[in-house]
Amino acid sequence: MEISGANKIVGTSYYVAPEILNKNYDQRCDIWALGILLHIITTATAPFTGDTD
Repeated sequence: MEISGANKIVGTSYYVAPEILNKNYDQRCDIWALGILLHIITTATAPFTGDTD
């Protein structure tokens, strides 16, 4: 059974793990996501800033 859209890159550009952009999803992406959440919870700020989305 194939899930439609399973090979698409999705995520918020501010927080997406580099492995996802390289289409190499593994457990490192989950660790990245936990780090992002921990940073937001502890500092109430985004870990990365940018001029535009």
